[in-house]
Amino acid sequence: MEYRLLKSELGHRLATVTSTNEWIRDVSIPFGSWVIADEQTAGKGRGQNVWQSLGEDPLIFSGKIRISAAEISLPLLSIFVSSAVLKSIFHFFPEREVDTTVKWPNDIYRGDKKVGGILVQSEFTNGVFDVVVGIGLNFFGSNIPDPLKDKATFLCEKPLEEGILERFANQLIVDLNQSVISLLDQGQVLKDLVWIEDHSLLKHKVIETEWESRMVRGRVLGIDELGFLLIMTETGEKIELMDTSPKFRII
Repeated sequence: MEYRLLKSELGHRLATVTSTNEWIRDVSIPFGSWVIADEQTAGKGRGQNVWQSLGEDPLIFSGKIRISAAEISLPLLSIFVSSAVLKSIFHFFPEREVDTTVKWPNDIYRGDKKVGGILVQSEFTNGVFDVVVGIGLNFFGSNIPDPLKDKATFLCEKPLEEGILERFANQLIVDLNQSVISLLDQGQVLKDLVWIEDHSLLKHKVIETEWESRMVRGRVLGIDELGFLLIMTETGEKIELMDTSPKFRII
């Protein structure tokens, strides 16, 4: 099976776009391509949500890859993409290691506020997944809209130096490709899951969520080899969550 990972030479820079994910899904854009945009007018979030870029220094990124469906768990791919983003952040901003984490399955948090989101969209055809990875990061800004002040913040305390955004995108390509390669080695998957759990916002947290049409509360045990979140409920029941529900919350 031929994998089509991201290639540094297939990058694009756009001044404005409705959605980088929609732009790169065009059939004329080859696999391995990636794009960053200065402005996005209709960014996509999970479900019916939208992604709102904040501040003067946002990263608006999408990449397009092709992988074998037989060897990849999409929930695991999502959390590995999130970990790739976190590793890129630590590479450029090592001071963020003390307060920046992955919130399963695909958000980046600084403290208890969101600084980044990941949207993985896939189409299955003839045994392969055609995957678009959308990433939004709010690096720096001078203002957060009032409705988001309790939910969102910025990754950095000061504006980015010239050229950092482009260098960050190139490092991100390296880390994203490595995250996919790691998924092909079960031993590496287990090692990376340990790293992810060590940098997880939900580590040892008690959460409440809707599961099988009922509300459950329990302590987070970790993430399994398929990318599911493992919970031990108050009644001693062990459950696996494939995704968060709208009622998911940390207690």
